[in-house]
Amino acid sequence: MKGFEKVYRGFSGSKKSERLGVSRPEVPPIYATSVFSFDRLEDMDRVFEGKSHGFIYSRIDNPTNKLLEDVLAELELSEQALVFSSGMAAISHSLMAALKPGDHVVVSDVIYGGSYALFKDILGSWDVEVDFVDIFDVEAVKRSIRQNTKVIYCETISNPMMEVADIPSLSSLAKENGILLFVDNTFASPVLCNPVMLGANVVIHSLTKYINGHSDVTGGMVAGEKTFMEKLLKIRTIIGGCMSPFDAWLTLRGIKTLHARMKVHSENAMALARLLENHPKVGKVYYPGLERQKTYGIARKVLEGGFGGMLSFELLADEAELNNFLENLELIELVPSLASVSTILSIPAKTSHRAVPEDVRLSKGISNSLIRLSVGIEPLEVIWKDISNSLDKLS
Repeated sequence: MKGFEKVYRGFSGSKKSERLGVSRPEVPPIYATSVFSFDRLEDMDRVFEGKSHGFIYSRIDNPTNKLLEDVLAELELSEQALVFSSGMAAISHSLMAALKPGDHVVVSDVIYGGSYALFKDILGSWDVEVDFVDIFDVEAVKRSIRQNTKVIYCETISNPMMEVADIPSLSSLAKENGILLFVDNTFASPVLCNPVMLGANVVIHSLTKYINGHSDVTGGMVAGEKTFMEKLLKIRTIIGGCMSPFDAWLTLRGIKTLHARMKVHSENAMALARLLENHPKVGKVYYPGLERQKTYGIARKVLEGGFGGMLSFELLADEAELNNFLENLELIELVPSLASVSTILSIPAKTSHRAVPEDVRLSKGISNSLIRLSVGIEPLEVIWKDISNSLDKLS
């Protein structure tokens, strides 16, 4: 699997790690320090000037964070990676590095609600123009490009409609026009997709989700070419959206099982999507691996080794029945997040996409009865028993 052969050698358990006498730590330590000391003034000067390796202040860099960044760069097959305090911090910092007042951005019209709010409500105050377009219609994207367009922004798998972006085609279009292609790869993870290898310039993750995978971390990541990443590092140093060393350490722990988790997430989600399709209380099911999904052909081209652990489905029910369905579940909980080892669900209209105006939501199929299911790694029969029992109790 791409990148993973180097990931394990990159941990502090490797033979190149710092030794403690004749031994070495199998698990990397947490450098829980905000600042670092120096013996001589000239040593501190050399670190500030980049002439010597060292650390100064954890807002700038930290050894635990740096180890995670090196591992993530290997996973995304990119030149460099930086970690942030959240996925939204990663997105906002990277846009600051790419845009200036007067620039224009083309954005997918189906994205995470927090990202939508950032583009819709915040970038306008920076005097940046934003066009939301059907990112799955490459010709529509092409028509939206202007002379001042600097970024095309999409998600590998859209949240919550599970459509897959044609990253190679978007990349070709971006390169032809001197535009940066930003890809939020959170739903796919680097196990299923490496956007850099498909031509993306900047790859973004919410580390809170699959890469950590245990619902005990808040973090974000940006990966890309060194020139862009150096500019981004300067912005992170000034703005201060750095990740905590403890969260970095937990994320390193989660990465060790990422490839195994994504395999089971994908297998369970594929099976559940087919089961849900055949239940009378379920309308449309949205999953990249279903043949009738409009981006199925693109999904087979872009994703490798599975279609991910996220699916959405329309419950044929009113609000009262929706509440009954949720209350009748015994294992699966209502959680406004995703990508845990446990199966959880959310109602996008009430959680992730609450900031999106109702008419915009409805025009994209994000109804009040759309359920987004983050499929865990429990035995499939356990997950389905809980869902089917709850569905069967509906009138």
